[in-house]
Amino acid sequence: MPTDQQYGSSIRRETSLFANWPPNAPREIGDYGRVNGALFEFFGRLDPEEIEALGKREGPSSAGYDVMIKSSRSLNSRLSAEAKANVGEGKALLEVKFSSEEGVVLAAPAIKITEITSMAALGRLLNERRREGNWIMDHAVVVQVSAAESATILLSNQADAGMEFEVAADAPVNVQLVAKLDAGVSLVSSHGVGIKIVGEGPLTPLFKLAYLKRRIVGDPRIVYREALAPGTDDQFEVHDVDDEHVLVVG
Repeated sequence: MPTDQQYGSSIRRETSLFANWPPNAPREIGDYGRVNGALFEFFGRLDPEEIEALGKREGPSSAGYDVMIKSSRSLNSRLSAEAKANVGEGKALLEVKFSSEEGVVLAAPAIKITEITSMAALGRLLNERRREGNWIMDHAVVVQVSAAESATILLSNQADAGMEFEVAADAPVNVQLVAKLDAGVSLVSSHGVGIKIVGEGPLTPLFKLAYLKRRIVGDPRIVYREALAPGTDDQFEVHDVDDEHVLVVG
């Protein structure tokens, strides 16, 4: 499986959300495009007045993600003579190791969630566009974004991949440490890591999509879009919203 699809599928399984690709690409509520396997392909953006009509609300507090897939991290304070030559006094090596070419690290300790206020309003908007011939049924709309102040995202491309960072010898080995690393200052070595986003921000690494799902009678329904591995079938959990719309959670 290509690296991008592998990353998208892995993050989907861990979080139930779409993974942004590339991880540092811009992503906002109102963006729309098609879904290709586990990835969203940007096509365009709803008009500003349409986005405003949907309304927005923010989560009351931040959430954190600490995803380690086929990877591990540890602090090595007992350095070899060779390592000591590259590490300052009172410092240690934070070692990130991967056990597979499909390893993933996503460290984002402070994520703010923003979502649209009304799914029903989005359904009416997209159905109006559809009737006017101004909507492609395969397109989905970003309806929720998770924005990180700072994040580290790493993807391996070989089984013995790894990275080493210089950190304080007494540093707690946690998601906050990993998310606030500085590749320009603390990176000591790296091998076999294909994608490196280290301590960057702000980023929007995760988001949710909705689209119009056809039905036999009546207008299409507004539903959350499932991220799928290529070639698999849609699977949905159905929830009533009102008499005209059905919310389907993927």
